Amino acid sequence: MNTTINVSLGGYSFTLDESAYSTLQTYLDEVKIKLGNDTAAQETVNDIEFRIAELLSEKITLGQVVTSDMVMPIIEQIGKPEDIGDDGNTMSKKQYRSKRLYRNPDDSIIAGVCGGLAAYFRVDPLVFRILFIAFLFLKGFGLLLYILLWIAMPKAKTPFQKMEMMGDAENIDEIGRRVRKEISNASDNLKKSKAGNTVNKLINLFVQVLLYLVKAMLVIVKVISITIGILLIVSMLLIFIALVGAVFFASYSPDFSGVIGGVGITLNQIIAAVLDISSSYWITIPLFLTLAIPIVALIYAGIRILFRFRAKDGTIGIIAAVIWAAAVVTLSLTFFFQIRGLSVSEKVVKEFEISPVNSNSKVVMCKSYNYLTDSTWVEETVQIFDWKVFTLKGEHHLAGSPTLIIEKSFEAKPRLEVIRRARGVNSYTAEKNAKDIIYSITLNDTLAILDPLYIIPEKTKWKNQSVTVKLYLPEGYGVHLDETLTDILAKYQPYSNYWPDEMVGKTWIMTANGLRIAR
Repeated sequence: MNTTINVSLGGYSFTLDESAYSTLQTYLDEVKIKLGNDTAAQETVNDIEFRIAELLSEKITLGQVVTSDMVMPIIEQIGKPEDIGDDGNTMSKKQYRSKRLYRNPDDSIIAGVCGGLAAYFRVDPLVFRILFIAFLFLKGFGLLLYILLWIAMPKAKTPFQKMEMMGDAENIDEIGRRVRKEISNASDNLKKSKAGNTVNKLINLFVQVLLYLVKAMLVIVKVISITIGILLIVSMLLIFIALVGAVFFASYSPDFSGVIGGVGITLNQIIAAVLDISSSYWITIPLFLTLAIPIVALIYAGIRILFRFRAKDGTIGIIAAVIWAAAVVTLSLTFFFQIRGLSVSEKVVKEFEISPVNSNSKVVMCKSYNYLTDSTWVEETVQIFDWKVFTLKGEHHLAGSPTLIIEKSFEAKPRLEVIRRARGVNSYTAEKNAKDIIYSITLNDTLAILDPLYIIPEKTKWKNQSVTVKLYLPEGYGVHLDETLTDILAKYQPYSNYWPDEMVGKTWIMTANGLRIAR
């Protein structure tokens, strides 16, 4: 069984067999004898050990034993001690390192960025310094670019890194020359530092200020990202909770600017009362997925921004995107089939003649009532734009407000006309939907009481139903509009330039020029 030895080489730990250890130890001893005992020689030996460790780590896996067959090619690559020539030439085969981009500390004014770029592209550093100064006038782009390269480019500290920066040949003779040059440069820099101490202090101060500015910018960016992450998580969570409550549970939200509001009726119940569909889940489930998936994605994005973690979430993202697309397609198809049922429009007209029986008055009294306070059969209501969903004796019904328009009549007596409109897939179904609208007017002499709402029966779904009440007045006849008609009176009257709230509570006479306030 071969004996193995654990050694530390260039900061790396290796397990070598006895033959490999003997070969490597002999090689390093010969290098030390050849180079001598001065500082440059010792630095050269240290760098050779480090390079051998680098090359070995590339060849073996964790726990693998290094053999002599692995060591010999590396020695051939770096060069044997006898290859070192006294005149600085080497007879060993040159191995060139791949060029890499480093900051050059040997040719630097601030951080060595221009020196490193010049070494990589083999041009004079002055070229890059002039370019960066020119870029400064492009709204400070040069400074930003310099700082970014300063952060991205590592500094060439060791002789091996400087050989990579320059693309120099890698052999034992070149390593020795590089180390001797390093020691010589360090000695020269020490002498120069004594002469230019003030300038160096100013440059160091400028560099420190730039570093602090970069750190401050990074802190600001981090604070902003954390704030964005928290806002995304909190806001999207609230929206998600509200969405779940609206779709699957009774809504307890207040009225939202008169658009949607009320209590106690779920979206499923609203859809069942409004749309002609076998199951409301064909709407609610795709609608929930269409809205919920982007909301959850934003919550996840906020968590990623806040905690900065990596995750293999590509598959989950693809699955979520496919589900979202399927939900959108299902929702679109469902609404398409609903729209087909609105292709034809029909109307049904019913007239009421107003003939005074117990009086000779030429003034028609029109009024309505408040369906919430003047009736006891309304249990709950949800406002959806101009429509309302009522719970009437445990059943949900759709209702809307009629529109009252005052027209001029060329007949002898005033009359009321109730026009019911609806849509359907054909004329027959459209007319039937119009006839099914529940709406009534109570006449008592010259008093006309208009229902504040028209109701669509439970088995008749929403087909864009509407009710228009027209009061035809001959010239000389008048109408007193009670304040309960504010929500029913049309905003734009053909014979009046007043708004509904300006017309109610007053008596109006039909003249040749339209409606005028009675004196």
